[in-house]
Amino acid sequence: MSLFENAASSKRGSQRAREGGSATPKSPPPEYTEKHSLFASGDGDASGDETTLGRTASSGRGAAKSTGSSKAAPADKLLARGRQGAAVSPGSPWALGPAVVHMIALTVLSMATRFYNIGFSNRVIWDEAHHGGFGARYVNGTFYHDVHPPLAKMLVGLSEILTGFDGSFSFESGSQYPSHVNYKFMRLFNASFGVPLAPMAYATLANLGCSPNAALLGGLLVCFDNALCTISRFILLDAMHLCFTAMSALALSGMYKYRRQPFTAAWYRWLVATGVSLGLVASAKWVGFLTVGLVGLYTLYELYDVFGQRKTRVTSQILHWAARVVGLIVIPVAIYMLCFRVHFALLYKSGP
Repeated sequence: MSLFENAASSKRGSQRAREGGSATPKSPPPEYTEKHSLFASGDGDASGDETTLGRTASSGRGAAKSTGSSKAAPADKLLARGRQGAAVSPGSPWALGPAVVHMIALTVLSMATRFYNIGFSNRVIWDEAHHGGFGARYVNGTFYHDVHPPLAKMLVGLSEILTGFDGSFSFESGSQYPSHVNYKFMRLFNASFGVPLAPMAYATLANLGCSPNAALLGGLLVCFDNALCTISRFILLDAMHLCFTAMSALALSGMYKYRRQPFTAAWYRWLVATGVSLGLVASAKWVGFLTVGLVGLYTLYELYDVFGQRKTRVTSQILHWAARVVGLIVIPVAIYMLCFRVHFALLYKSGP
């Protein structure tokens, strides 16, 4: 091509740029989408990401035409996005999301700290003398009276029944467990209620708006807390009580998360979960009513907030009250009474 032809071609190009407002930006080359797709090793995922990048390039061209700008979408941003996605392969656990990986890791760590060498001491330790004996009453069907509600003690009795325990051992403090008493399984059964504490702490913090790293830190603190770990490794009521308390906190955080979306399916699920958790924690130990009080105070705050909104109709306010009465009063009271009904049904013999 001659010098005059080059000059004419450049002139025509500049005229088209002035008439159209901008020059058409170049789309990313085909090899770019093949190299920097989100999951380069998967055919289906790679094709989906190529389509996404193609749409991104097309939208960039449309935006350039409408605004009159001659600049295309920055290639470095597309490259950074491609490199970030290319680091995740379909078979990697991180493809499920960091929350799932964190929850699994916390569960495994909790099992290790609660279950490790749990049968090291073969003697009745501390309050195992009381609560192991209460569980034996359910095996024998002999009535007894205790200050706390019966749910946690019935669970201790269930662990003894599952081992085939005949109720003959008296669980005297400091005495050695006989060979026919599978105390290891009883302790493992109780410790299983301590395992979910760390994952539920993680989920609670996530519902409250914490970042995954902050939620992970909170879960690790609960997982390696010496008191929580130790109290979960014996035949006591505290592991059940702490588990139901954590369930209540998690359910309450779910209600808080969906507080601006009332009467949705997710909101109702968390409401019912809160009511069930309150019924369980109140039926395990009397101190569980402190959790009931916490939820009650937050509920009153929410209802006051709804009442203060001028746009809220009277019918909507009535629905707010009715839903909470059923979910947070009727359901917990029903569970509490049911636990006592089962308690009296199991203890059919006259006690001392």
